[in-house]
Amino acid sequence: MYKKIEHNIIEEHFDHPGILPEKLKLQSGMPTGTVGPVIPPVVINEATMTFRMDCRTIWTRYSLGMINLSVVTLGNMTNISEVEANLFKSASDIGTFFVPYYGITAGYKIGNLLTVYARMGIDELNAIKSGKDLMAFRSLWISPINEIAEYFNNLNPTYYPKELLIDQFTALARLWGDNFHARFKSDAATNQSSLDNIIKLAVSGVPNHVNKGYSSIADTLSKGVIAQFPLSFV
Repeated sequence: MYKKIEHNIIEEHFDHPGILPEKLKLQSGMPTGTVGPVIPPVVINEATMTFRMDCRTIWTRYSLGMINLSVVTLGNMTNISEVEANLFKSASDIGTFFVPYYGITAGYKIGNLLTVYARMGIDELNAIKSGKDLMAFRSLWISPINEIAEYFNNLNPTYYPKELLIDQFTALARLWGDNFHARFKSDAATNQSSLDNIIKLAVSGVPNHVNKGYSSIADTLSKGVIAQFPLSFV
């Protein structure tokens, strides 16, 4: 006997919490239980999914643009200026991504802040190549990271927690540095693990399986826009 059974199943695989795991959590003071933006159910649709994937794409280009620059710099290749220009364009593209929601001035400011942040990475890369001591140098990251987090928080106080963004951008800076060191020392294992963690932190995040996951930078920012401007996605 044939019997038709229907099940109503709703799945949403991208609502990760905004907590970084201990191995990536480098900034103290982040409240336990802090989560990233939650998308209103009414706008979980094709438009929001496309928006989030577009955000992941530009953060892939930016975060890996720094890795590409380390490859050509440490390899003494001749196209360093071209790769550097592409990295700065990726920073500008992220700013442009936010223009429809926060305006041209804000988009320019975001692009400029991320360019300064990338220049800090370039300075660290060149310091590693020249064998300089980096202990004092790494403290220089604090100011641009705080400025990025504060600016995003001012644009979207509810959905861009300053402490979360400080955590994420501090972790990305540290992972970039780990990758530079590994590449300079021909440490293949650390090179691979740091690269994997850069992708997770900046782009994909880690799914919340029994509260062990965390949101990526891309997801934190895209979901924040959607939660703040839901009518733009209906």
